[in-house]
Amino acid sequence: MKTRSVREQLVEHALVLIRRRGFNGFSYRDLAELVGVKTSSIHYYFPSKDDLVLEAVREYSARMQARLHAIDSNLPPAEQARQYLAPLRANAGTDQACLVSMLSADVLVLPDAVRAVMQDYIRGNEQWLARLFERAAAQRETPYQVAPQQLAQVVYGALQSGQISARLFGTTERLDAAASLLANAMPVEPELAHA
Repeated sequence: MKTRSVREQLVEHALVLIRRRGFNGFSYRDLAELVGVKTSSIHYYFPSKDDLVLEAVREYSARMQARLHAIDSNLPPAEQARQYLAPLRANAGTDQACLVSMLSADVLVLPDAVRAVMQDYIRGNEQWLARLFERAAAQRETPYQVAPQQLAQVVYGALQSGQISARLFGTTERLDAAASLLANAMPVEPELAHA
């Protein structure tokens, strides 16, 4: 098993702390205790908290992109939607929310570079969903009432809100409702239609 470098540990712990507490909810002292280093060591890798948060958002975004690329676009759209939703449902109601959602509350105090990566993260999700809706539209009996890109924005917004609400209320009810919006927009799989 490969031992992670101090830098990797700092980013990993920052991801967890941001997802739990947000931008202002942790300090370099918190990180130093978790990793077992001095705060001056953290400044060596990340001179400012903004630098650390930028790296954390980049890492979080890269993981999401890898997950999206791992979903086989040749699968039925309903299965692709299930795979997209699975990690969202698994994390719902835990002590950690979506990193981008948590940072969105502090967007006005974040540097432009962090904001840009956050926007790319959201656009990446919306583009993936739009492509899914485009593939699904070709298999549906009735057309969508709005363009796939608009539908993707609405569904992604509902999923983000559902994740935040799951954390607030301690129940996945609102996330499940948003997930149903996506699932019900998918064409019925042939084997299910004849069951």
